[in-house]
Amino acid sequence: MSMRTRLYLEAEPFQNASGAINAWVEEELRALGHEVERFNHLHPNAGDSGIPVANARRVLALHSRPAADLAIYCDLGLGIRAPSRELARRTLVLFHGLHGHPTTWLGNPLIDLYGALSPYMHDTLTSLLLTPDWSGRRCLDPRGAANVGTLVPFLPCLEAPDGESRLQGVELPRAVQEALERGEVLGHAIQPGKADWPAVCAILLGLRTHAREHGRPPVRLVVAAQDFALLQHVIRFGFPFPAHALAQALQAADTTLEDLLLPVPHLSQPALFRLFREARFGLSYNVTPEPFGMYVLESVLNGCPVYTNGAGNNRHALPPRHGIHVHETEAMAAGAPDAYASIAARIFQDVLAPAPVREACQRGAALIRRTFTRAAFSSGFRAGLARLESDAARPGCAFEDLVVRLSPTVRKLDAPSGRFRSDYRDDQLGEEEQALLPQVLGKSAGDVLRADTRLTPLEALFDKGVLSLTPPESARPPRSTLGAWAWYPPDATFLEPSLLRDSDPRQSPLLPGA
Repeated sequence: MSMRTRLYLEAEPFQNASGAINAWVEEELRALGHEVERFNHLHPNAGDSGIPVANARRVLALHSRPAADLAIYCDLGLGIRAPSRELARRTLVLFHGLHGHPTTWLGNPLIDLYGALSPYMHDTLTSLLLTPDWSGRRCLDPRGAANVGTLVPFLPCLEAPDGESRLQGVELPRAVQEALERGEVLGHAIQPGKADWPAVCAILLGLRTHAREHGRPPVRLVVAAQDFALLQHVIRFGFPFPAHALAQALQAADTTLEDLLLPVPHLSQPALFRLFREARFGLSYNVTPEPFGMYVLESVLNGCPVYTNGAGNNRHALPPRHGIHVHETEAMAAGAPDAYASIAARIFQDVLAPAPVREACQRGAALIRRTFTRAAFSSGFRAGLARLESDAARPGCAFEDLVVRLSPTVRKLDAPSGRFRSDYRDDQLGEEEQALLPQVLGKSAGDVLRADTRLTPLEALFDKGVLSLTPPESARPPRSTLGAWAWYPPDATFLEPSLLRDSDPRQSPLLPGA
């Protein structure tokens, strides 16, 4: 008898990158003989913009049929219907990110397996599920934390080198080709809603200055049309983020947004790949952490290097000197006026002398082709299904045995000032928090409590996202796919404290001398 499986997914097949991964999940299930039924979010035209009549009808239909053997959700698909045993005997949630309905999965005993798309997401999910209550000597969901698995996503372009034609979008606008014909140097940053625009504009203004001083062609960045419209709105109205400094910088440089940015509509993947092959660099200075980083990998695969602050898995997507250059400094954390001058100078240098970055992208492309394959995705996904069917859910370990480590979301921590940057927030430690940090790093929760540690600064370190708990080495579940991510820091969050050096931004961002 075939397995009955229901999919609750936000994106339709090949609607976007998440939709492509969703489509491969469905293809794998059908290849295994599953009887698959898929539910996507209702389109606003269904009439549910104010009164959820269509949703009520669908919920009724779901509860009028027998429970499925398996329910698979993506994080945003959790909004279609919350997991329950009435809907399915087993539940798997696949995380394209962490911004979809967190209260439906945090501490939910009905979720049998959490699926992460990178070791970074594995560690971040685990740390959230192990959020501690120090007074009660417990954490949020130790059983859930022990049942987080990692998949190696498949890059469809490995089977379609000119781009997956099923991914939706339009052709490359004529304006891009005209800019190239005028000799302009183009970069790209087409990740709608993700960019740190003050940082991106500061880099572009620096590049524009270098081009003028050296008598070189102007530099422009190809961006999503919706981001360009947002920036125009911001400069005009000062919302949703302060635009005074950006407007002043543009005025001082006698420059307009149109001089810096070239907006395009949502591109098909073949059109996007043509842009990658013509562009000289990509920027991924983002405020939204990447759970995987398909965009930056596709850029490198097409020979275009990417410069990034390393938000999310962007700092782990490839090893150093493989086409992704991670550059984040203390000046950036401090908000210094010339904080982005160094990365603008680096990009301009690489545009003038591109041979080293071309070689780096060739190394990166070779590694991508070996790693992010359909076979690797299929193997990992099928192993996850077997784990679900084995009824062998791993138990969580005792609270006292959990170990205090730096959070996997921390990108940079400056020991003398206590200033830090992370995928959660940028902030500064108080004096008591700063003093306590080296005393608790690497200690078990039991040892921390036995030392009569003051709980107020300890809890503040966790609430600021600087510290996290993790299972001890002996209790950490194996990652069946870790061999495919051999360059991932052997868990940066599990290393002994050491100094983060600007020359090698992939080192663990831990405190010196702790």
